[in-house]
Amino acid sequence: MADRPLRIIFFGTAEFAVPPLKALASRPDLFTVVAVVTQPDKPAGRHGELRASPVASAVRELNLPLLQPPTLKDTAAQKSVADLEPDLFVVAAYGKILPKSLLTLPKFGPLNLHGSLLPAYRGASPIQAAILAGETMTGVTLMVMDEQVDHGPVVADIRVTLAADDTHLSLEKKLGEAGATLLLDKIQDFVAGKIRAEEQDHSRATFTRIIDKNDGLVRWSEETAEEIYRKLRAYDPWPGVFAIWRRGDAVARIKILKVAAVASVINEKPGTVTVSESDFPQVCTKSGRLELVELQMEGKKPMTGKVFLNGYRDFPGAVLASGD
Repeated sequence: MADRPLRIIFFGTAEFAVPPLKALASRPDLFTVVAVVTQPDKPAGRHGELRASPVASAVRELNLPLLQPPTLKDTAAQKSVADLEPDLFVVAAYGKILPKSLLTLPKFGPLNLHGSLLPAYRGASPIQAAILAGETMTGVTLMVMDEQVDHGPVVADIRVTLAADDTHLSLEKKLGEAGATLLLDKIQDFVAGKIRAEEQDHSRATFTRIIDKNDGLVRWSEETAEEIYRKLRAYDPWPGVFAIWRRGDAVARIKILKVAAVASVINEKPGTVTVSESDFPQVCTKSGRLELVELQMEGKKPMTGKVFLNGYRDFPGAVLASGD
């Protein structure tokens, strides 16, 4: 390794990538972040105003060079990266696949921080997948990138405990901070040849996918109360969890904001709404009841379950849809 700071190009978009980026920027004696590549600002909200990604916002605070190409397949975008003569790529939740022509560019290779203990939960949604599966332990893996998604040899990993109430947001923050620690602890040894990356056991690989907004639909006959609670945590803040209530010819969409899982014997059909002793709505699931502590009718303000029952007196006895 040269007697100068490593020239690093950082690729990232989501909140998970912010702590590792800040960690690199905090050590100018060791690293020079010559550019940060993130996805372009995107329309958001009712009015479609452009919103910067968490990484883009951090870059502007850190006053680092920012690149936001719509695609990295473009020759001009690749040239702008190559012209920076990077020693190393660090990629963390960038959200796009790097072309092969870029992977071979940096002197010491492309490194990726992934929010799971590989080979478990490869792909786009490892944080949500760990919560949905009821895992009590997950972590971050530092790996050498190859042409396949999360497939390359592992440099090192770090374990992180899941709390019983961790949401996607809270776990993403934990993992991002763990990733920052892992990166600072291992990157110099890797570049110096003191760490040898080890091939993954591909036979044990599990995979995740891109989450769709309709994944938040509760399927009362297929999911237990505990599984729905995990879904609520995993899909906070997006896409959220919702139920479908067919009221005669009308179809109402109810966003479920806060719940309590209740173990009980189920005699009613899954999806049937009852009322608890504390005057909150409860819904029968595949196993157990789900008490709706806070919910929101589409187009209305959030309200407690008690207030909801006062406003919608035909809710008890309704059978919420179990599918599309």
